[in-house]
Amino acid sequence: MACPIGEEMTIRSKRPIFLGLGVGLVLLGLAFAAGWLAGGLRQAQLAGFPLVSEIWVLVRDHYSGTLPDGPSLGRSMGRGLVQALGDPYSVIVDPAARELETDQLTGSYGGIGADLIRDAGGLLHLVPYPDGPAARGGIVEGDILLSIDGEELTPTVSMEDVTALLRGAPGSTVVVVVKPSDALGSLRQLRLVRETFSLPSVSSYLLPDDPTVVVVRITLFSQMTPTEVDRALESATARGATVGILDVRGTPGGLLESAVDTARLFLKDGTVASEQRADGSLTHFRVERQGRWSLLPVAVIVDGGTASAAEIVAGSLQQRGRAIVLGMPTVGKGTVQSIFALSDGSSLHLTTAVWTLPDGHSLPSGGLAPDIVVDSAAPEAALRLAAQELQDQGPGT
Repeated sequence: MACPIGEEMTIRSKRPIFLGLGVGLVLLGLAFAAGWLAGGLRQAQLAGFPLVSEIWVLVRDHYSGTLPDGPSLGRSMGRGLVQALGDPYSVIVDPAARELETDQLTGSYGGIGADLIRDAGGLLHLVPYPDGPAARGGIVEGDILLSIDGEELTPTVSMEDVTALLRGAPGSTVVVVVKPSDALGSLRQLRLVRETFSLPSVSSYLLPDDPTVVVVRITLFSQMTPTEVDRALESATARGATVGILDVRGTPGGLLESAVDTARLFLKDGTVASEQRADGSLTHFRVERQGRWSLLPVAVIVDGGTASAAEIVAGSLQQRGRAIVLGMPTVGKGTVQSIFALSDGSSLHLTTAVWTLPDGHSLPSGGLAPDIVVDSAAPEAALRLAAQELQDQGPGT
């Protein structure tokens, strides 16, 4: 499985490393407080942390309300520990969010093929995809979802938790209970077999005013992003595109290997980025062979929401003289998070390294400075200006 942005182990290491803002991926198994809390909550003691034990005993013996269950209490204690680091990028991600984020980073998921919509009363309605498992199983648009694998869905259950329950390994089964939205039909229990659905991270189009310009919009750097970028450019150039614009405005990051491989598409040689870990080790991510699109004139559009993996792509192409960067200064996230799977299904994102650009310097705290500043309040102006700059450059050499 690929690593998130910061991936010092492009192909060699199995530990995922993340550069994005809040995206999760399973890396290593790591037992945490939730294990012992679930098994023996009342006898729990934290050796070496007497104050925590003291507080716990007081809460256990005197709190008038209902105590949280073991896993919930364990995650809360873990969050307190991580928050004490004072690092906004070191976080604990709950099980449902971790599962959904893992799907995003892998670029696909196993599911029933339906969207969820919650109405004003809190009811969950299904909108099946054509010829997906839900549609073939008899679900029609507007059907109300009542339970999943025996778990009743109340109006307070989060959409995140419901989506996580519906998703699972392709080929596995899920039992849902639904009823018609008009309340005239009876309840139906359906057993559906999950199938694989893609989660594209890239969309592309030719500029209406100039079809020689292809705009490639990247929303997240997932495992599939380099392939999706390559296919988008192949299709566009076959239709007459001669220059490309990478639009990473608002792109929060993703997998490091994905960012490195995307940048490699546009470089002939040299270094894309480097990563320095806490133990002082340094890994350089270099171009191993000339990129397929290394001669294509390209521009990158960024803004104040461009972060991490997206900053690696923009920064490396800018410093290597391969792309003009337009827009507004970026976030300035130059740290790497390793992602550890916890025993209760949640995950720990922990900052373990910093990354540097090809010039060997860390990302400035103020973010990447664009070559041409374009007001973010005029999004289409950036596209038009980027297209004009590329056309003025002429064909690549």
